[in-house]
Amino acid sequence: MTPSQFEGIWTSKYPLTPPIAYLLRDAYPERWFRIHSLPESKRYPEDESDWSILLDRQNSLISDLLGNNSDVLLVAGEYAFDSNNGHVWEFSPVDSIHHLPFTELKPVPLETLNTERNLNEFKPGEFYRLVFSTIHWQSSTWDKLLKEIAYDELRAFFISIANELIIAPYDGGIDIILKDEPTRNIYKTKYKDWLSIHESGL
Repeated sequence: MTPSQFEGIWTSKYPLTPPIAYLLRDAYPERWFRIHSLPESKRYPEDESDWSILLDRQNSLISDLLGNNSDVLLVAGEYAFDSNNGHVWEFSPVDSIHHLPFTELKPVPLETLNTERNLNEFKPGEFYRLVFSTIHWQSSTWDKLLKEIAYDELRAFFISIANELIIAPYDGGIDIILKDEPTRNIYKTKYKDWLSIHESGL
């Protein structure tokens, strides 16, 4: 897939935001829900038992949504706050994905994400750099990647073009964007025991 093909798919399905995972829940609240990786909304694993629960929940949910043995897009990104220093940016993948062939997308100027509440959060010349690759999802095959995200060592999410959904793990759980509100409601009910205890769903 070329960058222009990716951008065409993205803008047709998710036109309200650039491909940055944390923006999706605000852009598509009616299609979004979140599960927590550990019971009682515990954020970080402390021992092997916690890690076992985290990986079991995440693998179960992702395989349910994607289907086992599915080809999906993996989108990864990095903040680049020194883009005007003359250096050429190059994506530095963590260990779990260092072997993948990545294609670079257009960088997102971070100043375009400033809001009225955070007018000066980002400055001109600061970017979010994005790359993507096609991977084959199979349960437990990507445990190292899920652990690196849980450790906040990697920012990445999955896109299923066939199922019209996004799965965005973070260091605490997974955000899911489904194709429409009825589909969201089905899965939100199915995984109600893993939802946040907070009314906001966060």
